Amino acid sequence: MLLAVAGVGVAVWRLAPTLASVDNLGARFTALRWSWVAVAIVLAVASLVTYGELHRRLLRCAGVHVRGSTVQAVNFVGNAMAQTLPSAGATAGVAYMVAALRGRGVDTAVSLWSTAVAALLSAMVLVVLAPALLFGVGLLVWPAALAVSVLLAAISLVTWKLLRQPAALHWIAHRLVVLGRHLPVIRNQHWVRDEPSPLDSVLGRVARFRPAGRAWPGLIAWTLASWVLDYLALTACVAASADAVVPWSAVGVGYLAVQASIGVQLTPAGAGPAETGLLAALAAGGITAPAAAVAVVLYRSITWLGLTAAGWVVFTITATRRDKRRRDRPSRRLVPPGRSTGRRAGRDT
Repeated sequence: MLLAVAGVGVAVWRLAPTLASVDNLGARFTALRWSWVAVAIVLAVASLVTYGELHRRLLRCAGVHVRGSTVQAVNFVGNAMAQTLPSAGATAGVAYMVAALRGRGVDTAVSLWSTAVAALLSAMVLVVLAPALLFGVGLLVWPAALAVSVLLAAISLVTWKLLRQPAALHWIAHRLVVLGRHLPVIRNQHWVRDEPSPLDSVLGRVARFRPAGRAWPGLIAWTLASWVLDYLALTACVAASADAVVPWSAVGVGYLAVQASIGVQLTPAGAGPAETGLLAALAAGGITAPAAAVAVVLYRSITWLGLTAAGWVVFTITATRRDKRRRDRPSRRLVPPGRSTGRRAGRDT
């Protein structure tokens, strides 16, 4: 939780210059088109829920059926951790999701496989589509965009094949254990403390999971839908604050700038570089500086701070319910054979 507060502090510190450039900030927010703000919120939540559905379908591909509400709760908390912790946020989010699913009866290898594949598939789809988006906004000619997309698709495929090799998986296991020993929530787990780490054998089983060929179009469609919904959430934020027509080219470039900053993870959720890049793109696209600044604050407040806060609320609720179940669970005393408790004896008499 302290890391969450620190992450919000970094965001406020980095956003302060942007907010200072807005003249009459209160009037700007009052003049927002609130119907578009509502649309942005719905789209942002739908994007995260769609990613959770992708995760659930991957679990089904491995033969495990988990309730959608359970997967979504784990998904929201994992996103909160990934968007809060600097540098290791994505890894910490994956580690939490694996541990949470394991606590709900899912085999460790299955939970690790589904979580990792969801993250890798999401990254690969965005990387491959980025040149197409740049072509759509007029920054790349179609031969160059096609060539870059094909090249990135080939690199993604090679990376996928490489990650299925035992040596590569062993290296990943070692890195995860080293990282886990420095994380306060995970460092006491047995897979981090034990030598050799059970994670090696788990990753060996991971290599055996393969979705059926007919499942891939659906998985890619859910991944693409998650990105499209998030992109449209940014567009709705711009429409809510802009004084003119939405500049699609500027929104596209700004969106890629935000996602690149989040991917690098120098700060929690790319705080600082993400806002700077998005603000510059929107201003270059013809939106006035005050309107662009409000759009940036609105989008990041919804998709980062809002969804992160929702994830921590879900975490608190689930933790409270789990503790309550443990307290309400009746204690069982071991009774030696041939003897009975006083209560049983009383009934017998």
